[in-house]
Amino acid sequence: MIKRFFELQEKVLDYHKKANTELLKKAYSVAAKAHINQKRATNEPYIIHPLAVASILADSHLDEISISAGLLHDVIEDTEYTREDITKLFGKEISEIVWSVTKISKISDFDTEIAKAETLKKMIIAMTTDVRVILIKLADRLHNIRTLGAFKEDKRKRIANETLEIYAPIAYRLGMGNIRKELEDISFKHAYPEEYEKITKEVSSKKEWAINQLESIKKEIKSTLKKYKIPGKIYFRIKREISIYRKLEKQNIALDKVYDLLALRIITDSIEHCYAIMGEIHQKWRHIPSRWRDFIANPKINGYQSIHTTIITKKGMKFEIQIRTKEMHKVAIEGIAAHWKYKEGISFIENDVRLDWFREMMEAHRNNPNPEDFLTHIKQDLTPNEIYLFTPKGKIINLKSGATPIDFAYTIHTEIGEHCKGAIVNEQLVPLKTKLNSGDVVEILTSKNSNPNIDWLKYVVTSRAKKKITNYIQKKESLLNIAKGKRIWLKILRESKKKYKLKLKEDDIKNRIEKLHYTDLEAFFRDIGSNKKSLDKKALKTLFPEISAQDITPSKKITRKIPYIHKLISVEGYQDIDATFAKCCNPIKGEKIVGYITKNRGLVIHKEECINLKNVVPSRLKKVEWNEFDNYLYLVKYDLIVYDKPGLLSMISGVNAKFNSNIKKIENEKAGQKITKIKITFEVKNVNQLKKIFNEYKKIKDVSSVIRKRTSIK
Repeated sequence: MIKRFFELQEKVLDYHKKANTELLKKAYSVAAKAHINQKRATNEPYIIHPLAVASILADSHLDEISISAGLLHDVIEDTEYTREDITKLFGKEISEIVWSVTKISKISDFDTEIAKAETLKKMIIAMTTDVRVILIKLADRLHNIRTLGAFKEDKRKRIANETLEIYAPIAYRLGMGNIRKELEDISFKHAYPEEYEKITKEVSSKKEWAINQLESIKKEIKSTLKKYKIPGKIYFRIKREISIYRKLEKQNIALDKVYDLLALRIITDSIEHCYAIMGEIHQKWRHIPSRWRDFIANPKINGYQSIHTTIITKKGMKFEIQIRTKEMHKVAIEGIAAHWKYKEGISFIENDVRLDWFREMMEAHRNNPNPEDFLTHIKQDLTPNEIYLFTPKGKIINLKSGATPIDFAYTIHTEIGEHCKGAIVNEQLVPLKTKLNSGDVVEILTSKNSNPNIDWLKYVVTSRAKKKITNYIQKKESLLNIAKGKRIWLKILRESKKKYKLKLKEDDIKNRIEKLHYTDLEAFFRDIGSNKKSLDKKALKTLFPEISAQDITPSKKITRKIPYIHKLISVEGYQDIDATFAKCCNPIKGEKIVGYITKNRGLVIHKEECINLKNVVPSRLKKVEWNEFDNYLYLVKYDLIVYDKPGLLSMISGVNAKFNSNIKKIENEKAGQKITKIKITFEVKNVNQLKKIFNEYKKIKDVSSVIRKRTSIK
């Protein structure tokens, strides 16, 4: 490990002869001065950490701007230096990178789901602006993981799990194989020590035999390459512990069933030679067709390219062979960092497809800003299992595991997705919600009359399909609301012109609408049509000031009476919007709630955990909070399954009396020879009162179960 600046400088000059070493010296000098009295948990001088981060960045052959920012990455956060100080000393470019890394670090110190979601959001925003930020953050995490042994066990496990869930998958998405593997290997050892020891022990017992076998195969392949004058270097490896663990867990198999436990990698000079080598290997040894993958013609989502094939030796031994070019190998190791160019000064590849997923995640977050949902979505989607599908013409489509024909259609083209009506999979007609499997040949059937519907969101798994379907539904709803709002407005306008003999020109109408803070007629119509804006007396007086207040009576057909519920809740961003409580979950004050905008019922208030909100359009969810208003009684209904004993009804009603809850209805019916179902409907002020009643019911000796039922709000 590098511990002195001159070692770092030599490493940079090895791959970048014209690097600005004066800039590197200056950055190191400022960092060393800033951290002079600080030590790490390992009791080493703190400057060792920025040097190590810079060294990791140099391993990926990054430029001097990135490495200087790596040296300075903790200066604003942990020392007296400010953002302005760094700008004055190093300029805006380095200052912006260091500040972005600092913003991420400030949040990630808090171990909560919301803090993790905020950290991840900030990382993605920073990355899609300047990818150097995440490269420094990954290098920072890698060095911290290398020194994880300095912390107590609980902190080690927490940091290791966070690394496995977030940082290693981000490295994978960016194609940075070496960093991802080291993050995973070290984290697995700390997060799952028992599993790590068990697998290590099993593998070590087979290691010597396996290496001997690989050496024998290596000699045969080397001889073949020499015979056909194909240049190539051959390496071998034994599968990593964490990869073995994941495969054993996923497939529920023993270690000897892991076909790619042993692997050879052949690196050659051209794509033509990659395929030539594969042909010779398949001629010489029997291969397993289902284990053959051509990632050269069909790269992985992170840009990885290689040919993978699994062969069987004459002794029955199975192992994987990977074949790729030098450039493919470089990309597999360095990922997005492999494309940085120093002469041209390019530091961010705007059109790099590896960043598309991160941009889609931010778009999804804008549609549904809930931090916990965002974190869950990210974790599920960061390292997707992939399947490989074929079009009827043989083109391979790479999709996330669990994908449906709808996902497939949107991957081909948005228009095909928006008009798909069915699919033929392996020459069989299947429903659009069918889950596809690797190797399926998929043909999409389309019709001009077919369009997306909200149910599609229940089946699709790709971010692209979800985004396109949501956009379509939102656009369609928006157009319907605009048309509805326009009808309402024109009716008011006609009535006003006729009744009060107003002569209004187009410009005059526009000026009047601007008084309600609308510069766009469509936005005005859309808000009226969606009930976001109500044309009540106040609004009409603003629009028509020449009309006396007593003459203003909004049409009952146009505006609906705002129900009593407005005293109970407040809705973010809305005034005078119709609202009702959902009958499916019947929320009670104190329970976490959310609003969902419907076409016919206005805003419907659900419990956050309501199952009916699982696959709704995220943009139609609205933040809702309970008001302080306490003079309202919520109607609840319970079924109590009881052993039939004298006096039980009296005991149950006594519970309600104890907690000042008025019983509206109570009845019983036989459910068995000695079992009775008691149906009780009563009133409560809030969820705390309800919990007390529920807990007291459970304490009654002869009550077997207590089940809350659906009921209508009063």
